[in-house]
Order: sequence, then C-alpha cells, then structure tokens
Amino acid sequence: MNHFPCVMTLKVDTASVTQLRRMVTRICGDSLEFIRIEICEHGARMKVWLCVGATMVAPVMDAVMQSLPGAEFGRFTQTSHY
Repeated sequence: MNHFPCVMTLKVDTASVTQLRRMVTRICGDSLEFIRIEICEHGARMKVWLCVGATMVAPVMDAVMQSLPGAEFGRFTQTSHY
C-alpha cells in the first residue's frame, strides 16, 4: 500500500471556503499536510490545493460531493514530496 501524500486540486465558491477548510481538517486530522487557497475567477471562486494522506482522498471526495455540490475537482497527484 502506497502511503505517499496526494495533492488534490479543486475550485469552490468563495463563500464555501471556510466550510471546506473545517470539513477537511475534521476528516483528515494529522493526515492533512497543507491547504493552499488562491482567489480565481475575479473573486467569485477559490482554487484550493489539499495535500492529504492517500487513505484520506476518498473520504474527502465523498464529503465534498455531499456538502459542496458546486465544487469542481481538478488534478490529483500522488507524490513523495511537495
């Protein structure tokens, strides 16, 4: 089983960023390596990079799809470094 972290990218509405951050922090705990957030689309949306343990990818995806239906998933990259 590969235990390298995975960097997940997604876009969410600006109003949903705090909810996303809290949800990912609660689900991942110590498996959350970092969250990077960048304004895009003239401030209407935010691009988010989540670096989480590989075993946390599916639970995070499930929670985001259920709680934030407007979220758009981008690239997922499993890496030995970031």
